Amino acid sequence: MKRRKRVVRFHIENRQQKVKIDCIKIMTALEKGKTVFNPPPLDINISLVNNKKIKELNRKFLQKNTPTDILSFKISRYEGEIIISAEMADENCKRYGMTVEDEVLYLIIHGYLHLKNYTDYSEKERKRMFRIQDRIFKMIKEFGT
Repeated sequence: MKRRKRVVRFHIENRQQKVKIDCIKIMTALEKGKTVFNPPPLDINISLVNNKKIKELNRKFLQKNTPTDILSFKISRYEGEIIISAEMADENCKRYGMTVEDEVLYLIIHGYLHLKNYTDYSEKERKRMFRIQDRIFKMIKEFGT
């Protein structure tokens, strides 16, 4: 009996109203590029929140009293949580010349890598992580064309 390859499943929920984001477009890109994501984790829940909420979570879990663009939490070996500030994604996309949906996708990849135990604390780690993040983002975008 041939064993079926397990793929990462993403679930996205828009819990904010300040920034208009097409979650279907993001999910479509993730679905088309699903082969670039390897479990574990198997299930990744993504929440889009406002700056107030992400600041509250950043203070509670990382003792940092500022908003941030993304937080990642490994719930178990098979489940992860990614929380993204839609407001910061909106600011970032303007700075980098991309759509807000592409910026959210880019941040999801960043969170996924954290769930895979990549870190970006040192300059060396950051360069490595962003190189992988850029490669995954490019691959997903190529699947969409």
